[in-house]
Amino acid sequence: MTEHPPLSRQIPELAGKYAKERKDDPLLPADLQYAGHGGESVVFRVGPKEGREGTHRRLVLKADMHYLKRGLLRDAYTRWETRPRTTSNDERIQEGAKAMHEQEDDSIGMEDVLDREADFMKALLRSFPSDQILPTRTVISEVPVTPEVACEILGREDLKDLASSSTVRVPTIVRYQEMIPERARMLKKEGGENHDMHSFGFRYVERFDIPLNEYQRLNRMTFGEREPFDARLFYGFLHVGTVRLLEDSYKDQDLANRLRDMVQHMITFTKTSDKMLDLAGGGNVRVYKNNEGKWTYLIVDPFADIEWTGVRDVAQRLLGSTRVDTLAGSDFLNAINYARALNGMARILGLEDRLTFLSGVDVHLDKQSEKHLFFLRSRHHWPDKKVFGKAQGTLEATVPRKK
Repeated sequence: MTEHPPLSRQIPELAGKYAKERKDDPLLPADLQYAGHGGESVVFRVGPKEGREGTHRRLVLKADMHYLKRGLLRDAYTRWETRPRTTSNDERIQEGAKAMHEQEDDSIGMEDVLDREADFMKALLRSFPSDQILPTRTVISEVPVTPEVACEILGREDLKDLASSSTVRVPTIVRYQEMIPERARMLKKEGGENHDMHSFGFRYVERFDIPLNEYQRLNRMTFGEREPFDARLFYGFLHVGTVRLLEDSYKDQDLANRLRDMVQHMITFTKTSDKMLDLAGGGNVRVYKNNEGKWTYLIVDPFADIEWTGVRDVAQRLLGSTRVDTLAGSDFLNAINYARALNGMARILGLEDRLTFLSGVDVHLDKQSEKHLFFLRSRHHWPDKKVFGKAQGTLEATVPRKK
């Protein structure tokens, strides 16, 4: 048995050592290898030099997109003020520079996020087995950003011409993680996706052009018990990998038991901690077969900075004429889809437990659904070009199962 500390404790030290190693070598192009980005973070690979093996290969660094973008904007505006040059959007740049000066230092906000995330992880470890949560260490640190990455991020704000021509260091929230086990990765094999791994999550119902009567029926199915369950309607708003999992569970009792256990843990976690998991879009929870061929799951990026009781209060306020701000509206969108998805899956899997979000008899649910659908579509300018009614996969059944 090794006496070395687990890798999760060594992550910051290993990443720091590697960043210094690259900095001292002028032949290497950047401090960290840019690996891509998503809606929430920019991912850097912390790996060995060309041809070298080592533990660094097992690490990734995820830099928070929100604060990374703000830091790059601040850097860009500062350099523009020092050496102003004519651009295609001078007026907007001047307004942005002024706004950055008027706002508080981001360090206070980042410290608050770290505190909330630490509380979240403690609650997560109370509700889930530790070996089914990917080890993560979250800190505030400066991240080296190459000109190419800066151009990509600033380009989203139509400020690509303000990107630095050299690598800049930007303070942001950084999450160091162990590499995801190979069997849990979203790999591509010949003929399509890795069929031993599925992503678990949902898609935003309100983004589709779902008719009001179908939206009301969907909510009666997932927030009530009287409406007959229509799997085709429900499956249309889940991640395609989740649909496959539910379909396969009709034929695989081991998978059905694992999904039932996982969904129950998720519902219990939210009820007991007043917190939500980030299941939007899929990818943050992986369900896969381990090396022994047994189904298991891994929670990769679960942190959703949304207070459950707060968004339930928003749902009630929307029934009146109370004004709801933009942030509360976005949190509400995530919460109603989160509760709808888990409740629907609980019904399919034969679980009795539910998340209470909308409540009342069917007539009351229909009234709430109408107001909420109008609010979310007007706030987000939806529906977009997505087509309603195209459920994913081939449905095996249209009725819930008993345990």
